[in-house]
Amino acid sequence: MIDPGFSPGLLKGDLVVGIVRRPDPVPCPNCAVGEWDMCRNGQYTERGIKQIDGYMSERWRIEPEYAMKVDPTLGMLGVLLEPTTVVTKAWEMVKAIGHRSFWEPRTVLVTGAGPIGLLAALIGVQQGMDVHVLDRVTSGHKPDLVKALGATYHSTSVSEVGFEPDIIIECTGVGQVVAESILKVGGVV
Repeated sequence: MIDPGFSPGLLKGDLVVGIVRRPDPVPCPNCAVGEWDMCRNGQYTERGIKQIDGYMSERWRIEPEYAMKVDPTLGMLGVLLEPTTVVTKAWEMVKAIGHRSFWEPRTVLVTGAGPIGLLAALIGVQQGMDVHVLDRVTSGHKPDLVKALGATYHSTSVSEVGFEPDIIIECTGVGQVVAESILKVGGVV
């Protein structure tokens, strides 16, 4: 941070990341209670995604209330904070839906081994789940990264993974993978 102005808790030199989403200017019930990511009427905005320019520079301006201080030991890895919040929200929703009744999930299939999929797998492993990651590549960094996380790598289709997952975290956005996931899961997608 170059100039935090009169922001409590922020000092010159602090590492920060910006909150991407902004609440609806005429708040829906979710935006009114700070759950902007669950906006019901779609009038929210997002930096670099919906109606506001992105960051994509070494220096950028941000309103102090949308700046999150990052532990300095993280250094440049602090850029992973925002995508990690996306994955964390997905895990929160999975748990909220699953725990409406008795539920003891054990196996997770994460579709996609890109940055979001790897973060989803990491969180699943941290929760003690048996995590499987599916991606289309058969060699290279992705299988190695998945193994290093403590998960199992698959390069088959969803229908051919050989087990029925309790949870599927879909991180590809590919229509066919989404459809196969819906048919495969015994729990929550």
